[in-house]
Amino acid sequence: MAIKEKAEVRIKKFLILTGASSTGFFIFVILHNAFYALNIIAKDIFILDKLTEGLHVLFFLAAVIACPIGFLIGIIGTIVLFIKKRWKS
Repeated sequence: MAIKEKAEVRIKKFLILTGASSTGFFIFVILHNAFYALNIIAKDIFILDKLTEGLHVLFFLAAVIACPIGFLIGIIGTIVLFIKKRWKS
């Protein structure tokens, strides 16, 4: 919706960040679980074991740390810009 609307550019960026972070959380959770399952299956193959373990840790950290921070930045930025816009008018 933020892409289609004719909103101010800064508000649009914060809204897109908020939406991408909330969507990314679910995508990263699914990828974490998929690579964890692949890690269990490929535990006998050394290179695949290390690769899938690294990827499932990476996706876990992205889902638990990066996405909530992006979501908070998007929400706070949107609220601040909305209040500034209301205050000026």
